[in-house]
Amino acid sequence: MSIVRNVVYSIVSIMLMGWALSSMYYAQMDFAKIVKTNQEPPWTIEINTLPILIAIVVGTLFTVFTYPKLKKKRKSWKNVFLLPIEFEEGDEREKELTGKACRTSYISMWYTFPIISALFLLYPFISDNVPYYPIILFLLYPLIQIIAYFISWKKNY
Repeated sequence: MSIVRNVVYSIVSIMLMGWALSSMYYAQMDFAKIVKTNQEPPWTIEINTLPILIAIVVGTLFTVFTYPKLKKKRKSWKNVFLLPIEFEEGDEREKELTGKACRTSYISMWYTFPIISALFLLYPFISDNVPYYPIILFLLYPLIQIIAYFISWKKNY
């Protein structure tokens, strides 16, 4: 059941990061408008801090919930923070499942990357309606890899 929890944590984190980045994108658009038009002070830039704060709080909670368990298994703080939480293998069978799931995730990269790259060609046509479209596409890539990893893990489990 921990693999399901880890996948949910990863998906929620990616979605919250996308929400926070899109709110920062609007602030950057305001800043770019100021720079382009050479406006005189005072300048105003609005940013919705709610998505950023929620992403930070939820990320902190995920860390608090997973850190003690990972610290016991991995011993080193570097391994705790630098290795994905999906790499919690308890025995040889789980290591084999993780290896197969990583292989599937890697293979999915070969199909996903060209498709997402091609989807960037749509941006000029939808930039007025969805200005944060590149953020969505960049975050879609790890999301697809996580889902491919999870499906492979569950299929072989």
